[in-house]
Amino acid sequence: MAEVVVIGAGATGLACAHALRRAGVDVVCVESAREPGGIMRSAKVGPYLFEAGPNTIPASAETFRRLAGEAGIADRMQVSRKEASLRLIHRGGQLHPVPMRPADLLRTKLLSWPAKLRLASEPLRRMRRIAAHDPEPTLAEFMRERLGPEAATTLGGAFVRGVYAAELEELGARSAFPRVFHLANDGGGLVRGMLRARKQREAAPEAAGPGAPGPATQRGDLLSFPGGLGELSLALARGLTGSLLLGRGVVELERGPQGWRVSLEDGADLQARVVVLTTSPADAHGLLALATPERVDLDPLFHLPTGDLTVVHLGLSQPRIPPAFGFLVPPDQRPEDGAPRLLGALFPSNIFSGRAPGGHATVSAIYRTGPEVSDAARALETARGDLHRGLGHDAGTVEAHRIDTWRAVIPRYGVGHVERMETLHTALRRALPGLVPAGTWTGGVSVEDRLKTGLAAASQARQLLGKPQEVPA
Repeated sequence: MAEVVVIGAGATGLACAHALRRAGVDVVCVESAREPGGIMRSAKVGPYLFEAGPNTIPASAETFRRLAGEAGIADRMQVSRKEASLRLIHRGGQLHPVPMRPADLLRTKLLSWPAKLRLASEPLRRMRRIAAHDPEPTLAEFMRERLGPEAATTLGGAFVRGVYAAELEELGARSAFPRVFHLANDGGGLVRGMLRARKQREAAPEAAGPGAPGPATQRGDLLSFPGGLGELSLALARGLTGSLLLGRGVVELERGPQGWRVSLEDGADLQARVVVLTTSPADAHGLLALATPERVDLDPLFHLPTGDLTVVHLGLSQPRIPPAFGFLVPPDQRPEDGAPRLLGALFPSNIFSGRAPGGHATVSAIYRTGPEVSDAARALETARGDLHRGLGHDAGTVEAHRIDTWRAVIPRYGVGHVERMETLHTALRRALPGLVPAGTWTGGVSVEDRLKTGLAAASQARQLLGKPQEVPA
């Protein structure tokens, strides 16, 4: 019998299993796919390097840096190029730089003058404090109140599409972006909150650092590895040699008097004292529905909205792309008016070296999965056309391509999401002792969030085992 079985070897599961093994816990990690990492995988097509999912990690991501150090690859970290600091938004048939400073806001053509004035007045308009028991505003309500309707749609709507592949109305302000919400709510506004947080950081004693060596970085830098973020997945997986079962999906969970029985699709059974569940909401619901008493309401998992994404990666010769991170398309820009149909496009070869040969480039066009990207030929045609509309000209000659389609990949944290999940987790703890829920429905959707959730799940598993000691430094 293993002490812990971790179900899922994406970023969350790998981080959890790594921390448990490092603490001397007997752990087995089970994954239905034949490769570890979930969406945090990298692949080469000829000389081009493509990321199946996320492309970058902020340099401030301490959990990422710590795990890279523990996995022995911190010295391989790459820092983003200066081109990565320029972000673009497609509006009115043109690409516009996102204003990052007050002077940029005055010059930008992204917004009308009334919208600029409304946005500039944000620090002068104290936000009414929203108490914990007050109804949660939608992200649309929160951003329109703070930024004004036009800036909320153009800037906020584009940003949210890039993070959640969702619209402002689909998310809860406190649930989807808790840090931003609490900064504004506690500080009396977005700018007030950020200034207050900066003063607190400056007054605090200097931190010991992220716990992992790496290249010198500055605020705003982004990190990866020469082989992409998949290097971290592979490094963590190597540390689980003998404890990582790939290509072996879980079909049933059963709680018994001695612990858990985890049944695999190949007919094998695993026994464990604790189970950590890191799957998608839909997969978690399927497993829990068989194991949970009827009195436990699993509807919050079953009905949790998620996004299906298709990413069309292109390796280009003779590229004609701007020296920028990429561009996003706000929700008010319609294809029938000539706007690209994509949510946004990244230019990874501008962000990090080694993504393409010299004089070549990589582009990743991101879509909500639909008919226009339903097969390879159509997806390529759609991406080329949308890049032409976005850039105003052909992006270059396609030499290589890869298409990644992800089902139910990004949960949408709507109004009341956090409270619903807390209620669900409390019910699960009572009904199923020894279960640690840690899937993407809780803890946030960024890579750093998923890694943190994995480490928190490892800590909970140790508590359940009666081994609350810290992981060795």
